[in-house]
Amino acid sequence: MQVTREQINNRIEAYAIACKNRDSESVSKLFAENFDHIVHGIGTNSDNPWNTKKATNRDEIRKLYEVFFSNIAKYSVEYINRIIDTESNSASMVVLVKSETSNMENSLHLKWNKKGEIIYFYNWYGQPFE
Repeated sequence: MQVTREQINNRIEAYAIACKNRDSESVSKLFAENFDHIVHGIGTNSDNPWNTKKATNRDEIRKLYEVFFSNIAKYSVEYINRIIDTESNSASMVVLVKSETSNMENSLHLKWNKKGEIIYFYNWYGQPFE
């Protein structure tokens, strides 16, 4: 049975809510046991929460989000221009992120398995084009 646009949209919203609640455990449960998670961030400095990072299992992803949430006091995020592909069970979107120190327009591509768990998470951080 093919996934619906509404199901994919609800998965995006579940991720958004877990991040808004700063709940690294809930974020990690949205992922499959093993997956590809790559953030093409701003440099490799581990002290920069917007850095490049990778994860391949739930424990790694939980730890990455714990560190991220502890290093960003306050931020807002909005997932716009969603492109949903029901045939490949995936979506791409622009993510607007604002914090006390950052104003970014990111590109995010997600893909889920048949159980609705994230198996690909590719995020590119970028500065807004003005």
